[in-house]
Amino acid sequence: MRVLSSPKVLESAEQIERKILDTYLAPNKTFLDLREMINSESVDLLREFSAACREEFESLRAEQFGR
Repeated sequence: MRVLSSPKVLESAEQIERKILDTYLAPNKTFLDLREMINSESVDLLREFSAACREEFESLRAEQFGR
């Protein structure tokens, strides 16, 4: 991934890595806490990474197919 992906995709992946490590160090959450976090969309770890990957994919597809 570090060889083939853009800096934006790598940065997004590294952010996920940091968030996962920070989560392990944070106080435990209750089930109700987790449900509230999901409902407020504050735990979507992959949103930025997915967007960066889609952007890179579209860029590569445009280069390949001349779009």
